[in-house]
Amino acid sequence: MHQEIVAIITLLFTVLRILIWGSIIFSWIPVQEGDALFSVKSMLYELTEPIFAPFRAILPPIGGFDFSIILVLVALNAFQGAVFSSLGIG
Repeated sequence: MHQEIVAIITLLFTVLRILIWGSIIFSWIPVQEGDALFSVKSMLYELTEPIFAPFRAILPPIGGFDFSIILVLVALNAFQGAVFSSLGIG
């Protein structure tokens, strides 16, 4: 049972990281409404923007670069560590 919980939590954090990286990559790709990838980019935005927004309030974009994403990834790693620690998992 213990291994299954670890696997599920790890999977959830991995999926979240994939969504975050997908959003980062798609932010560099110019996509217009009607393009094939527009719905994918919109979905990624809708899923990740609630995570990014509070960090952008702390560290707004500088010179067109959004460094708050680094804070998001650091916080996500810290949160994952806290979850595992609180559950007594290595």
